[in-house]
Amino acid sequence: MDDAIREGLKRAFDAGRQAQGYLVVGPVRHEGRELAEWIGTQLLGNSSTIHEHVHPDMPWFEPEKKSRIIGIDMMRTRILDMAQQSSLSGGWKVPVIVSAERMNAAAANAFLKTLEEPPPKTLFLLLVDSLLDVLPTIVSRCQVIAVGGTRRLEEPWRTQVLTLLAGVTEKSVLKDTARAECLSAILDEMNERAEEQVRSEIRANAVVELDTDTVSALTGAQAKAWRMDLLFTVEQWMRDMIRVHVAGSMEEVQLVFPEYREVLATRVQKYPLAKLLENLSMLEMLETHLERNLSPAQILPYWMDRFYL
Repeated sequence: MDDAIREGLKRAFDAGRQAQGYLVVGPVRHEGRELAEWIGTQLLGNSSTIHEHVHPDMPWFEPEKKSRIIGIDMMRTRILDMAQQSSLSGGWKVPVIVSAERMNAAAANAFLKTLEEPPPKTLFLLLVDSLLDVLPTIVSRCQVIAVGGTRRLEEPWRTQVLTLLAGVTEKSVLKDTARAECLSAILDEMNERAEEQVRSEIRANAVVELDTDTVSALTGAQAKAWRMDLLFTVEQWMRDMIRVHVAGSMEEVQLVFPEYREVLATRVQKYPLAKLLENLSMLEMLETHLERNLSPAQILPYWMDRFYL
C-alpha cells in the first residue's frame, strides 16, 4: 500500500475530516482489500475479525448469484439496513461494498440517497476495479483513492494474452485446450523468469546467499504478482465485453482496450449479458484454484471451455 495514501488518510481521521465515502480504485481482491482492512483498523481498532471480514461493525458485501449484480433487494435489506443500525461497539460503522460497480441502476440510486445524507459515524468503502462503470453522481460524492498505481501485465505477455483473447472466434474443445496450453506456458515462463530475477538480485545485493526457503518465497511472490496481472488483464477484457454489450453504441463507451473495439462488438453478439457477467464469477473461481497451487496445466482447460470469450 502507498505510504502517502495511508499517511493522508490517518491525518484526515485524526482531524475528524474523513469523507462520507471512499471509492477505492484498484484490484479489489488485493490492493483494494488491503487498504479497506487498514482503514478498518484505524477506525475500529486492530482486530483479527477485521482481516477475517467478520467484524460486526465492518461487514463486507459482495455481488451474489450467477448474475454477479448488487440488486435493490440486497441494497435495501442488507447494506442500507445495516447502515441505519447503531454500532455494536459504540463507535464507527464501516460497510465495505466489493465490486461496487456491479450495482444495478435501482440499487445505485437507492445507495446514492443514503450517501448524500449518511447516518452518523458511518463510513462507506466502495471497492472497484475501474471507475468506468460507476454512477458519476456516486463518484462525485466520494473521495477517490487509486491504489496499485498503473500496474499492467508486462510485455511480451500482455500482447500474447490479448492476441489470444482477440483470436477466439469459435468454441471447440481442441481450440480451448490449445488456448489453455498457451496461458499455462506463459505462467510457467513467469515462474522461470521470477526465479532468474530473484537470484540475480541476490547476487547483486545480498552479502550472503539466502537459504532455499527464502529464495522460494521471494520467487513465489514475484510469480504471483505477474500471475495476478495476467488475470486482471483477462478480467479487463471481460469487463470491456460487458460495457460494449450494455452500451449499445460503441462510440459512447469507454474501453480499457479501445484498439479491440470492433472485435469486442462482434464478439458480444454471440452471448447474452447474463453469460458475460458469469465470466467474472468463474474468473474468481479460477483465481482461487490457482491460489491453492493447483497445476495450471490441469485446471486451465476446464475453465477455458467454460468462459464466454
